Amino acid sequence: MNRPPRGPRPIRITQQAHPRLRVDGTDLVTRPMTLEDAQGIRDMHERCSPETLRLRYFGPLPRLSDAVMRMFTNPERGITLVTHLEGEPRQVVAMTNLMDLEPGEAEVALLVEDGWQGRGLGGVLMRYALALAPSRRAQVITASVYASNARMLSILKSAGAEQPSMTGLILDVRLPLTSSPTETAPCG
Repeated sequence: MNRPPRGPRPIRITQQAHPRLRVDGTDLVTRPMTLEDAQGIRDMHERCSPETLRLRYFGPLPRLSDAVMRMFTNPERGITLVTHLEGEPRQVVAMTNLMDLEPGEAEVALLVEDGWQGRGLGGVLMRYALALAPSRRAQVITASVYASNARMLSILKSAGAEQPSMTGLILDVRLPLTSSPTETAPCG
């Protein structure tokens, strides 16, 4: 069979794996989350509007318990990235989850703080998640998105997602990966 092996490959973190971005004159760093980021993640959630949280979690904000933070940092479950102000690691402005579902498939989800939305950060983070997907042995990325979430649907479409075949309140979007890791630029 031509099925990918179970479980993730170890991720080698290099300088390039920590893209530094400049958004409206502010330098940002994206890197894998650690347990030390838990309070910064919680603080970012408190700064997000109820609508932003609803679009990400499909309802009220779940309790961000220590168990949830351990899940976000468990390399056997996936990878969570934090984006923070350069030099201020507790000032988290975005979170990207790339979680393993089954062999060959991972789910992506983004949460960008309201004040940072509409500036292109979500698209950059999506490209970065797609560049990391081969390290999770993913051949397909999926995302569940409200049909009304035009920004996320636009980000997914720009990344090459297939047009969802079903319509309804929540769309399940698929993004088959066709390029090698060297062909997918983590930021740009």
